[in-house]
Order: sequence, then C-alpha cells, then structure tokens
Amino acid sequence: MLIYLTLGLFLFSVYLIMKGSDWITDSSIHMAHRLGTSNLAMGLIVISLLLSLPELIIAITSIANGHPALGFGASIGSVIVNIGLIVGISALVRPMRVPRIMVTRDMIFMVVVSIVVVALALEDNKLSRTDGLVLILLFIPYVINVYEQERNLTHVEKKVKTEKMTEALEMYGDYSGIPRPRLGIQYFLLGGLVLIAGSDIFVRTLMELSAYLQLPELLVGVTLGAIGPSIPNLAASLGAARKGVEELVVSETIGSNIFTLLITLGVIAVLSPMAIDTATATITAPALLAITFVLMGAMLTGHVRRKHGIILLLIYVSTMMAEFIFRSSF
Repeated sequence: MLIYLTLGLFLFSVYLIMKGSDWITDSSIHMAHRLGTSNLAMGLIVISLLLSLPELIIAITSIANGHPALGFGASIGSVIVNIGLIVGISALVRPMRVPRIMVTRDMIFMVVVSIVVVALALEDNKLSRTDGLVLILLFIPYVINVYEQERNLTHVEKKVKTEKMTEALEMYGDYSGIPRPRLGIQYFLLGGLVLIAGSDIFVRTLMELSAYLQLPELLVGVTLGAIGPSIPNLAASLGAARKGVEELVVSETIGSNIFTLLITLGVIAVLSPMAIDTATATITAPALLAITFVLMGAMLTGHVRRKHGIILLLIYVSTMMAEFIFRSSF
C-alpha cells in the first residue's frame, strides 16, 4: 500500500513541477519581448535558465535533504534525456533544420563543455569545489559569445528572433490556457513556490523509491529523476515539431544542456563535492560524450533527420539499460 502512495506522490510532484515551470515561463513572456528589443542575448540566456530551472531546484533540494547523488544523477541524466529522448523522438516526428549559427556558436560550445565536465570528473574521480567553480565560470564565455553574435544583428533580425523567443516560451509554457499576465511578478513567484514544493516532494519520493526497490540513489536519479522534469519539455518539443517550428527543439535543448552542465553541476560540486563511481565513469560519461557527438555530426549536415533520431533514441535506451544492469548488480 505504501508503494502505491509513494508512486501517487511521485506523479503529483511531477505535476507540480510541470505547473510551476509553466507559470514561471508564462509570466516571463512579456520579459522576452522587452529583453528581445533591448538585449536579445540576455533574452536567450534567460530562456536557457527557465528551461533548466527544474533540474537546478531538484539538485539544490537533493543536497538540502542530504542526498546529493539524486540531484547529480537527475542533472547529468537530463542532458542525455534532452538529446536522446526529446530530440530523438522529435526528429522522428519531423526532420529538423539546423541554422549554421546554431552549430558554430552553441553546439560546438556544448561539445567542449561536455568534454570539460567529463575530464574534470574522471581526472581524479571526483567533482570538487574547485571543479564546480571552474564550470560556473565557464558560463561567462558562453554569455559573452552569445552577446557578441547577437549585437551585430539588424533591427529586423532582432525582431524576428524576439518572436522566436516568445514562441519558445509559449511552446514550453501553458500560455494559451491562462489569462495574459501583466507584470507577471506574482505569477512568477507563485510558480516558483509550486516548483520548489514539487521538487521537494519529488526528491523525497525518489528517496522512498530508492529505499523500497533497494536501488542506488544515483541510478534512480539518472532514470526516474531525469525523465520526470523532462516530460513537459518532451510534450512541448513534439508540439513544436508538429507545428513546423522544430528549430526550437534543437536550440532550446542545447541552451538548456549548457546551463545544466555548467551551472547546475557547478552548484552541486560547490555545495556538495562528490566522488565519481565506476558506473558513472564507464557508462554515464561515455554515453554523454557519444550522444553529444552524434547530435553534433547530425547538425553539421544542416538537418537532424529521422535516421539521426533513431540513433539518438538507441543510445538513450541502451544507456538506461546499461545503467540499470550495472548499478543494480552492486
């Protein structure tokens, strides 16, 4: 009976995370317009933050509850989920066109960041506070790079990109079903409270499931912890693909992953340095690099096609199976 209650609370916490994220995103739409006209680069960074906020809150909540492995697993797992599951399935729905600037500015940076994260983690088999600070500081060059690329755009180009930012927020929020927010601050704060409450319940139910199933917390984090907050992103990405704005799927995935790898993992390492176990070194880290390089290879062709989507999905499924088999045997 207790396990059914825990599963019910797990689903309820996912719902709270979804609604909190929706409300925060919806209340930020007017901000995208204002930032887009005055500072497009900042608007793009803000969207990356909004889409990565659930993983960041879950990581901090996990550490506060004394279970940093859950937060670490959910964070690194969400990067693999974003590429393998979300981009993979979206590519099957509709092949996605990739602008050249997305490759030269964003994807190359993500490849470098993924290599740096793996190198720091495997160098001494731990993520130290120094490593965390390095990751957080690496976010600064990314922001500068985005700013330098965007500041030379014409007013018309900025206006077009602003509309794309708004479209992304509407796609990842629940904007169509609510009254148009005005200042948005009250709605934003309410969404934040709901997201924090949902994240706390989410982490506690993951702890209960880990104990009940006698599975390592890191395994539960990489699997259930990663896919839970990604459900709304998957739904939004499929909607974007069906509506012909599939470019948003790739661009927002890359921005969200860069934020998660640098800021979320950086915060985890600073607040709670941790050792890197054998499974992470032999399965999770190689999978992160493999799935990132496959996406990079696809993007270099100018399109993420259905065959690329199949490969990404296969890497994701294979990784999850390997994680479960290897970690549950110890």
